[in-house]
Amino acid sequence: MRLKSGSRQKDGTRGDGEYRVQLYSRCARLVNEFCLNKQENNIPDIEAAEDFLRRTLAPCDFPFTTVSLISGEGTKDERILQFDPRQP
Repeated sequence: MRLKSGSRQKDGTRGDGEYRVQLYSRCARLVNEFCLNKQENNIPDIEAAEDFLRRTLAPCDFPFTTVSLISGEGTKDERILQFDPRQP
């Protein structure tokens, strides 16, 4: 499953050079949260960030079932992409 959200207004603190990544468990509990730097990891857009995470997250028995990527948090260009890392 992959869910993509368009722009939405929200107050936030993330910089333009980062994606906020949230990992959720099967029962929708936040398991982990971290920032992914676009420049350090050579990530041009949110779709490339999804591909990067699919390749780099540990593939063994994911303790989470949903990954949320948030770009442009707190701006009019905010985008959210959610996906299940176990599905291609």
